[in-house]
Amino acid sequence: MSDIVIHGFAASTYARTARTAAEEKGLAYSLVDPEMGTDGYLKLHPFGKMPAMTHGDVHLFETFAIARYFDEAFDGPALQPADPEPRARMTQWVSVYVDYLYATIVRGLIVPRLVYPMRGVPVDEDALKENLPAVDSQLAIVDGVLADAPYLAGAEPSLADLFVTPMIAYLPAMPEGEAALAKCPNIQAWQERMSGRGSFTETQPQLAA
Repeated sequence: MSDIVIHGFAASTYARTARTAAEEKGLAYSLVDPEMGTDGYLKLHPFGKMPAMTHGDVHLFETFAIARYFDEAFDGPALQPADPEPRARMTQWVSVYVDYLYATIVRGLIVPRLVYPMRGVPVDEDALKENLPAVDSQLAIVDGVLADAPYLAGAEPSLADLFVTPMIAYLPAMPEGEAALAKCPNIQAWQERMSGRGSFTETQPQLAA
Protein backbone atom coordinates (compact mmCIF):
# COMPACT_ATOMS: atom_id res chain seq x y z
CA MET A 1 0.00 0.00 0.00
CA SER A 2 1.11 3.60 -0.58
CA ASP A 3 2.94 5.61 2.03
CA ILE A 4 1.10 7.54 4.71
CA VAL A 5 0.96 11.28 4.14
CA ILE A 6 -0.18 13.67 6.89
CA HIS A 7 -1.21 17.07 5.58
CA GLY A 8 -0.62 19.66 8.29
CA PHE A 9 1.75 22.26 9.68
CA ALA A 10 4.32 20.98 12.17
CA ALA A 11 3.39 23.67 14.72
CA SER A 12 -0.31 22.70 14.73
CA THR A 13 -1.36 20.90 17.89
CA TYR A 14 -3.83 18.78 15.94
CA ALA A 15 -1.27 17.81 13.31
CA ARG A 16 1.19 16.95 16.07
CA THR A 17 -1.39 14.64 17.67
CA ALA A 18 -1.76 12.75 14.39
CA ARG A 19 2.00 12.57 14.06
CA THR A 20 2.58 11.33 17.60
CA ALA A 21 -0.01 8.61 17.03
CA ALA A 22 1.92 7.50 13.94
CA GLU A 23 5.20 7.63 15.86
CA GLU A 24 3.76 5.61 18.75
CA LYS A 25 2.72 2.90 16.27
CA GLY A 26 6.13 2.95 14.58
CA LEU A 27 4.67 4.07 11.24
CA ALA A 28 6.62 5.73 8.47
CA TYR A 29 4.88 8.83 7.16
CA SER A 30 5.49 12.08 5.36
CA LEU A 31 4.40 15.48 6.70
CA VAL A 32 3.27 17.84 3.94
CA ASP A 33 2.30 21.48 4.39
CA PRO A 34 -1.34 21.80 3.29
CA GLU A 35 -2.24 24.26 0.56
CA MET A 36 -5.01 25.76 2.63
CA GLY A 37 -8.00 27.14 0.74
CA THR A 38 -7.15 25.54 -2.59
CA ASP A 39 -9.56 23.29 -4.49
CA GLY A 40 -7.03 20.48 -4.23
CA TYR A 41 -6.84 20.65 -0.46
CA LEU A 42 -10.60 20.96 -0.09
CA LYS A 43 -10.83 17.55 -1.74
CA LEU A 44 -8.80 16.19 1.17
CA HIS A 45 -10.55 18.19 3.90
CA PRO A 46 -13.86 19.67 2.72
CA PHE A 47 -13.99 21.99 5.75
CA GLY A 48 -10.58 23.43 4.94
CA LYS A 49 -8.96 22.52 8.26
CA MET A 50 -6.06 20.26 9.16
CA PRO A 51 -4.81 17.66 9.37
CA ALA A 52 -5.90 15.41 6.57
CA MET A 53 -4.37 12.01 5.83
CA THR A 54 -3.91 9.87 2.75
CA HIS A 55 -2.84 6.23 2.74
CA GLY A 56 -3.39 4.68 -0.63
CA ASP A 57 -7.13 4.72 -1.25
CA VAL A 58 -7.84 5.75 2.34
CA HIS A 59 -8.49 9.49 2.69
CA LEU A 60 -9.40 10.80 6.14
CA PHE A 61 -9.79 14.16 7.82
CA GLU A 62 -10.19 15.11 11.49
CA THR A 63 -7.52 14.18 14.01
CA PHE A 64 -9.46 11.66 16.08
CA ALA A 65 -10.42 9.67 12.99
CA ILE A 66 -6.84 9.69 11.72
CA ALA A 67 -5.36 8.67 15.08
CA ARG A 68 -7.90 5.87 15.51
CA TYR A 69 -7.12 4.62 12.01
CA PHE A 70 -3.42 4.45 12.84
CA ASP A 71 -4.17 2.56 16.04
CA GLU A 72 -6.69 0.11 14.63
CA ALA A 73 -5.27 -0.53 11.15
CA PHE A 74 -1.69 -1.25 12.15
CA ASP A 75 0.24 -3.42 14.58
CA GLY A 76 2.05 -1.88 17.51
CA PRO A 77 1.28 -0.75 21.03
CA ALA A 78 -2.40 0.00 21.62
CA LEU A 79 -3.32 3.68 21.90
CA GLN A 80 -6.88 3.00 23.11
CA PRO A 81 -7.84 1.11 26.27
CA ALA A 82 -9.50 -2.24 25.68
CA ASP A 83 -11.96 -2.00 28.59
CA PRO A 84 -15.13 0.08 28.12
CA GLU A 85 -14.73 2.47 31.06
CA PRO A 86 -11.18 3.73 30.40
CA ARG A 87 -11.93 3.77 26.66
CA ALA A 88 -14.91 6.01 27.36
CA ARG A 89 -12.72 8.23 29.54
CA MET A 90 -10.25 8.52 26.68
CA THR A 91 -13.06 9.65 24.36
CA GLN A 92 -14.32 12.01 27.06
CA TRP A 93 -10.97 13.79 27.29
CA VAL A 94 -10.56 14.00 23.53
CA SER A 95 -13.96 15.69 23.48
CA VAL A 96 -12.93 18.01 26.33
CA TYR A 97 -9.88 19.07 24.36
CA VAL A 98 -11.82 19.71 21.16
CA ASP A 99 -14.82 21.43 22.76
CA TYR A 100 -13.25 23.36 25.67
CA LEU A 101 -9.47 23.38 26.02
CA TYR A 102 -8.70 24.27 22.42
CA ALA A 103 -10.86 27.39 22.39
CA THR A 104 -9.67 28.65 25.76
CA ILE A 105 -6.00 27.73 25.80
CA VAL A 106 -4.96 27.41 22.15
CA ARG A 107 -7.14 30.07 20.53
CA GLY A 108 -7.38 32.29 23.58
CA LEU A 109 -3.75 32.25 24.71
CA ILE A 110 -1.27 30.33 22.55
CA VAL A 111 -2.33 31.73 19.17
CA PRO A 112 -2.43 35.40 20.16
CA ARG A 113 0.73 35.22 22.24
CA LEU A 114 2.91 33.08 19.94
CA VAL A 115 1.39 33.09 16.44
CA TYR A 116 0.04 36.62 16.03
CA PRO A 117 3.41 38.33 16.61
CA MET A 118 5.00 36.19 13.87
CA ARG A 119 2.24 37.29 11.48
CA GLY A 120 2.22 40.92 12.47
CA VAL A 121 -1.29 40.63 13.88
CA PRO A 122 -2.05 42.92 16.84
CA VAL A 123 -2.88 41.19 20.13
CA ASP A 124 -6.02 42.16 22.00
CA GLU A 125 -4.42 42.28 25.43
CA ASP A 126 -7.73 42.94 27.20
CA ALA A 127 -9.35 39.84 25.66
CA LEU A 128 -6.28 37.75 26.46
CA LYS A 129 -6.31 38.91 30.07
CA GLU A 130 -10.05 38.26 30.44
CA ASN A 131 -9.48 34.69 29.20
CA LEU A 132 -6.82 33.84 31.80
CA PRO A 133 -9.21 32.81 34.63
CA ALA A 134 -10.77 30.25 32.26
CA VAL A 135 -7.28 28.96 31.43
CA ASP A 136 -6.56 28.49 35.13
CA SER A 137 -9.95 26.87 35.76
CA GLN A 138 -9.65 24.36 32.92
CA LEU A 139 -6.07 23.43 33.75
CA ALA A 140 -7.09 22.89 37.38
CA ILE A 141 -9.65 20.32 36.22
CA VAL A 142 -7.02 18.46 34.21
CA ASP A 143 -4.59 18.67 37.12
CA GLY A 144 -7.17 17.15 39.44
CA VAL A 145 -7.69 14.17 37.16
CA LEU A 146 -3.94 13.59 36.95
CA ALA A 147 -3.74 13.55 40.75
CA ASP A 148 -5.55 10.22 40.71
CA ALA A 149 -3.95 8.50 37.70
CA PRO A 150 -0.71 8.83 35.74
CA TYR A 151 -2.57 9.41 32.45
CA LEU A 152 -5.88 10.92 31.46
CA ALA A 153 -7.61 7.60 30.81
CA GLY A 154 -5.91 5.63 33.57
CA ALA A 155 -2.74 3.65 33.99
CA GLU A 156 -1.46 3.83 30.40
CA PRO A 157 -1.10 6.65 27.88
CA SER A 158 -3.82 6.85 25.24
CA LEU A 159 -5.03 9.07 22.44
CA ALA A 160 -6.38 11.43 25.11
CA ASP A 161 -2.84 12.20 26.25
CA LEU A 162 -1.69 12.63 22.66
CA PHE A 163 -4.37 15.28 22.17
CA VAL A 164 -3.60 17.35 25.25
CA THR A 165 0.20 17.09 25.38
CA PRO A 166 0.97 19.32 22.34
CA MET A 167 -1.07 22.14 23.84
CA ILE A 168 0.62 21.92 27.25
CA ALA A 169 4.04 21.91 25.57
CA TYR A 170 3.53 25.50 24.41
CA LEU A 171 2.65 26.94 27.82
CA PRO A 172 6.21 27.44 29.14
CA ALA A 173 6.96 29.67 26.12
CA MET A 174 4.64 32.40 27.48
CA PRO A 175 4.69 34.19 30.84
CA GLU A 176 0.95 33.62 31.28
CA GLY A 177 1.26 29.96 30.35
CA GLU A 178 4.25 29.43 32.61
CA ALA A 179 2.37 31.02 35.51
CA ALA A 180 -0.70 28.88 34.89
CA LEU A 181 1.36 25.71 34.64
CA ALA A 182 3.16 26.51 37.90
CA LYS A 183 -0.16 26.01 39.71
CA CYS A 184 -0.55 22.48 38.30
CA PRO A 185 2.09 20.08 39.67
CA ASN A 186 0.29 16.99 38.41
CA ILE A 187 0.19 18.33 34.85
CA GLN A 188 3.89 19.14 35.11
CA ALA A 189 4.71 15.59 36.22
CA TRP A 190 2.48 14.11 33.49
CA GLN A 191 4.02 16.35 30.84
CA GLU A 192 7.46 15.23 31.92
CA ARG A 193 6.40 11.61 31.45
CA MET A 194 4.96 12.38 28.04
CA SER A 195 7.90 14.48 26.90
CA GLY A 196 10.23 11.57 27.58
CA ARG A 197 8.53 9.48 24.92
CA GLY A 198 10.19 9.17 21.52
CA SER A 199 6.96 10.25 19.80
CA PHE A 200 7.20 13.60 21.59
CA THR A 201 10.80 14.35 20.70
CA GLU A 202 10.36 13.22 17.08
CA THR A 203 7.47 15.64 16.53
CA GLN A 204 8.88 18.69 18.31
CA PRO A 205 7.99 21.73 16.15
CA GLN A 206 10.24 24.69 15.56
CA LEU A 207 8.47 28.04 15.71
CA ALA A 208 9.96 30.53 13.31
CA ALA A 209 10.72 33.93 14.76
